[in-house]
Amino acid sequence: MQVDVKIDSTVDEMKILVIADKEGHTVDTFVDYIRDYERKQVTKLMAYKGDTAYLINISDILRIYAGNQKVFVETQQNEYIVRYRLYELEELLEKKTFLRISNSEIVNTNQILNIDLSIVGRICIRFPGNIQTYVSRRYVPKIKKSLGI
Repeated sequence: MQVDVKIDSTVDEMKILVIADKEGHTVDTFVDYIRDYERKQVTKLMAYKGDTAYLINISDILRIYAGNQKVFVETQQNEYIVRYRLYELEELLEKKTFLRISNSEIVNTNQILNIDLSIVGRICIRFPGNIQTYVSRRYVPKIKKSLGI
């Protein structure tokens, strides 16, 4: 692999160009790695409970879900409302850590205590504080692959 760096003071933001002889797994993995690096820069998220705003550590988030036209962030201690769409948070957060498990929910894989596979065709994910959620049937194969089940 050849790496070239060109410094240009007229450029507003860094640009990365990948040139390869063919598209494939290696190129896709490399591009995902670069995108995830940028996502890792986000460490806190502004969330609201009533009239109070809180800065929530990304690592404290158990799950993010949509309901009643709002997006909620759940930690072990509280539940907050965020002013993002679910797809925006999915783009913002690190893909290897935050996995979409349904059309309306994303979970933090670093916070998973255990996974119950006893229900045929369903997966139950348990978090600290007796919090649990279910993977939708459509996402089961993707989740099994991502978590190595």
